[in-house]
Formats: sequence, structure tokens, C-alpha cells
Amino acid sequence: MRFKTVMLVANPTIPHDEADYRRIGVEFITSPCQTEEEIVDAAREADFILTFKKPITRKVIEQLEQCRMIYNIGTGYETIDLEAATEHGICVSYPDAYCSEEVAEHAMALILACARKLVRLDRAVREGKWESYEKREIRFEILPPMFPVQGKTVGIIGLGRIGRKLVPKAKGFDMRVIAFDPYVPASVFKDCGVEAVELDYLVENSDFVSVHAAFTSDARHMLGAEQFKKMKSTAYIINCARGEFIDEEALYDAVTRGEIAGAALDVIQEESMPPDHPLLRLENVIITPHTAYYSEEALGRLKKRPFEEIARMANGQWPQWLINTGVKAKFEQR
Repeated sequence: MRFKTVMLVANPTIPHDEADYRRIGVEFITSPCQTEEEIVDAAREADFILTFKKPITRKVIEQLEQCRMIYNIGTGYETIDLEAATEHGICVSYPDAYCSEEVAEHAMALILACARKLVRLDRAVREGKWESYEKREIRFEILPPMFPVQGKTVGIIGLGRIGRKLVPKAKGFDMRVIAFDPYVPASVFKDCGVEAVELDYLVENSDFVSVHAAFTSDARHMLGAEQFKKMKSTAYIINCARGEFIDEEALYDAVTRGEIAGAALDVIQEESMPPDHPLLRLENVIITPHTAYYSEEALGRLKKRPFEEIARMANGQWPQWLINTGVKAKFEQR
């Protein structure tokens, strides 16, 4: 039996070997799509769809007569209507957990970079300010205040796979770890040795607030002016999840007013970041370009996952990383 796979991007986000797909009887087509109409035209007869942040809405799904699986190339799948896909017997999959270790390491690195002010100190040295250490900027403007991370509190928002990976790393530095996640059972907190708290308590008592939650529309700007006012003036926000969790205007105001000490962000609301973005003017904000996911090993897993999931379905198996697990009955009725 032959299958048709359509990747709905002009330049494939994931390099792929079409020979692999041909070996399992899959024709692979790359099609640039932006609108719902373009997606339907390209994918109406596809058995499998690979997408990245394209609007796979109910309107689109209702017209995908052949589709067996929609695979989202990234871990954020909010542009796919899961309810509609389930109703129409279409599996939805994604590369879950392919970079959990890497993102947790990146978050820990950002925590340490904030605590030790590494970026600011490096920049000062590159600007020729080393000689001023004893009497000027480095000693009196950059270093104070600075505290050891030992005994400080990390508040994790979202105790999923990445949040759980961060726990032992923070504890390895003798830090206290608390977490907020209303979707995770108490047994997970117990197994991780983490105290479950409400969001208000977390922002009020954490020295580092690290965001690792799955994004939903109602979580947009979860951290805004109200939360920043409750935080310690010496606290930092770390975000390796989604830029939409943070109200960036409120963050800018909070940092410039000294309500919080700073932030370290691997994600922002609008990527890519323009060079005149207000947050880039702040010395005590670290920004990395959405690279927390990266390692050679993670990239290898990311490349393999779509092919592996399609191969499973082509061989009559369920996707390993199935998101809408309630789809099975509807799928079997098709």
C-alpha cells in the first residue's frame, strides 16, 4: 500500500532522506502553505501531514479525507485543533521529550549566569573595563548585589518532563525547589521531592522563577505586572518555554524600576528579535535565540521522529508520541 506525506513548509525545518520514506511506500511532498485554503489544497489527499505552526483548524481538518496522522515538528502544538482531529479519527503526534535534558541544562545555566552575572562581567572585560575593577564600574555597579545559589529557592512553573529534569540539577547546587502545576498529580511532586505550591506563593518566595509549562491560550501573560510586584527585588525570571507566558512590556518596566533583579529568556513573543527591542537595552536581561533545545543528540532525535512515527502508522501501529489518545475508537471506525 502506498501513502502520501505532505510537509507544509517551504523550506523543511527538519532535513530528511526521501529514500527512507520510499522504502516504506511513502511519497514525500514539500509544499509551502500559510492559509487554511492552501493547506487544504496541498494536503486534501495526504495520509500524513508534517506541520510547524500552521493553522490546522477544524475547517481544515474537516476536509482532510485521507489523513491518518498530523505530526507537529515542534513541541508546541496549539495551532492544531486536537478536538476536531479526535472527532475525525486523525492521530496527532509530536517529538515529545526529544530535548528535555538539553532545555533543563540550559535553564540551569541561565540561573547560574544570572546569579554570577557572567554576561555583564564578560561584556565589561571586552569593553576594556578590567583595569577599573578596584574603583569603578565592575566593583561598584556590576558585582553588587551578588549571592550564592546555595540555599536559594527555585520556583518551577510546570512540573512536566523538563521541569522534572531541572529538579536534581538545582538540588545539586543545594537549592530549595518548589513548583506550581495544577495538572500534575501529588504523587509526581512526592517522587521528585518537590513542594507543591500555588502560583502566588511561588512568585513571592522564589529567587529564580523558571517557566517550563505547556502553553495554553489562558496561560498567556501568566507572569505580568501583578506577579512582578510580588517578587523579591533580587529575583530573576528564567523562561525556556514560550515567550507568550511573559508580558514583555511589564517585564521591561519591572526590571527598569528594580522590582526584580532581571531575567534570562530563551524565547520571546515575536521571533526573530529586532535589534531595537526594548529588552536588549537592559544590562541585566540575558537573551539566547531559542537554542535551549539544541545538542547534536537532540537534533538527531528530532530528525528521526517524524519518519519513525509515519513508519509505525504505515505498519499498522499507533504513534509512540500520540497526543490525542482518545482518538483510537474514531480512528478504527474510519
